[in-house]
Amino acid sequence: MKSSQGQFRIELTPEQKDKVRAATGKDAEAVELSLEELEERIAPGKLGGRG
Repeated sequence: MKSSQGQFRIELTPEQKDKVRAATGKDAEAVELSLEELEERIAPGKLGGRG
């Protein structure tokens, strides 16, 4: 996982790449998220008083 300027990039394994291709028909090398997107996925409903 790499980070820079509030962005996180997670490199996919070959197995994960195959799953993405099967599900979407598209090739992907990595998943990129902003800090806000990452926090929402780690702790959904915790930000902004939702939940």
